[in-house]
Amino acid sequence: MSKTWPPPQIPPIPLEVKQAASEANLVIFVGAGVSRLMGCPSWDQFADAALRQLAAQDLITFGDVQQLSHLPAKQRLSISLQVSKSESRPLDYAALIQPKRPSDSRVYEYLNGIGCAYVTTNYDRFLDSMPGKTSAGEPGAEGEAVGKDEPELICWPRQLKGLRLREPGTVIHLHGSIDEPESVIMTTPQYLIHYDDKRVQDFLDELFDRHTVLFLGYGLEEWEVLEHILRKGRRHAGKQRKWFMLSGFYSHQEKTFSHLYDYYEDPFGVRLIHFSLDHREYAQLEKIMEDWAGNLEVGDPLLADDLEYVLEVAGE
Repeated sequence: MSKTWPPPQIPPIPLEVKQAASEANLVIFVGAGVSRLMGCPSWDQFADAALRQLAAQDLITFGDVQQLSHLPAKQRLSISLQVSKSESRPLDYAALIQPKRPSDSRVYEYLNGIGCAYVTTNYDRFLDSMPGKTSAGEPGAEGEAVGKDEPELICWPRQLKGLRLREPGTVIHLHGSIDEPESVIMTTPQYLIHYDDKRVQDFLDELFDRHTVLFLGYGLEEWEVLEHILRKGRRHAGKQRKWFMLSGFYSHQEKTFSHLYDYYEDPFGVRLIHFSLDHREYAQLEKIMEDWAGNLEVGDPLLADDLEYVLEVAGE
């Protein structure tokens, strides 16, 4: 892709992404913009709902909610978390995040249809719950498999293993899940602690060093989140493998696109793939995923690559 303008409605798949998929080296990194199509809240709506949940429990007043409304979303979330912990009344993340009404979007169905490995900073389980997502299960007391009808939930630092990226269809929740509230990474101090964890750093090193990464559903609203991730991958930016970000623009935003293209490309090694928002806004992402899912073939890892990887793991 280049700085061609205007942006297409369905951008072509970069050759590097096609090749990575065919070699089972593609990882799709899923952000909040994708879940917004399912009816999940924006960060601002999430922060407002958290404060209102506390007010409904008489832990703060609705006057407090109004007074705090001018603060950035992350600060409001931090305050909500502090109040909930001090009162020993955990936030109900499922109630805050799950859509209030069903969505007819098939974006996750198409995304899941690609069949590569997925990493997400979303707390919801939409990607895990797609048809065909099942866990092999853990052996029970008598040796039988348990939990085989449910997808395995990977959301804790101790579960972040590079080998999981080699498993087609696996979903890794980098910032936790609503089904494990204590795993959720939500505030700036939590981000700093999380990304200082060596297990997280080693996982991101593995991700950026060995895989082609496609970012979906990230925008300026999630820049703080994205910056933590990209900072870890920056030292790999000069290597042959590339990272890509699918990003929407209106036809009058050519200068904005040009600046952002250079901004992501130069320091981070991320190539923007632009698409048009003029006709369907961000719902256009669903159409793109429908097209790409039909044109990306995920293969098995190359035998030589597999052997090299096994020998490397064995030597650790």
